[in-house]
Amino acid sequence: MIRSAKASDAKELYQLESSIFTKEDFGLALYSFYYHINKNELFIHEQSGKIVGYILWLKRKKYYRLYSLCIAKEFQGKGVAKKLLDFSFKNIVAPCYQLEVKVDNTKAIKLYEKYGFKKSKVLKKFYSNQQDGYLMVR
Repeated sequence: MIRSAKASDAKELYQLESSIFTKEDFGLALYSFYYHINKNELFIHEQSGKIVGYILWLKRKKYYRLYSLCIAKEFQGKGVAKKLLDFSFKNIVAPCYQLEVKVDNTKAIKLYEKYGFKKSKVLKKFYSNQQDGYLMVR
């Protein structure tokens, strides 16, 4: 089941985030989840009462920015990210969508390209470990 996140989900979201992302990946702090639940679009995918993935969209004046897409390790490659993207595009209508992704994250890049995202430019030393990223736009 996919639904909008609630404040009561914040701790579980933080635990999932911490298990997948490092600080180099711009991992979110617990207080950030409370903020985003109230201010942005944060959708979660639950299975058997457990959050197995989430997608976070930041609303900007003229577009939405996909800030984070996180899937539990045991659910990666099982269509959860696709379901979250499908749900997002049905529930968020915007003239433009943007995201950043590491240049070596080929699985994510291929997924985003399937949804019509195109590489717009290289973001030199974008990540804290000095790794480059792509700005992708749909």
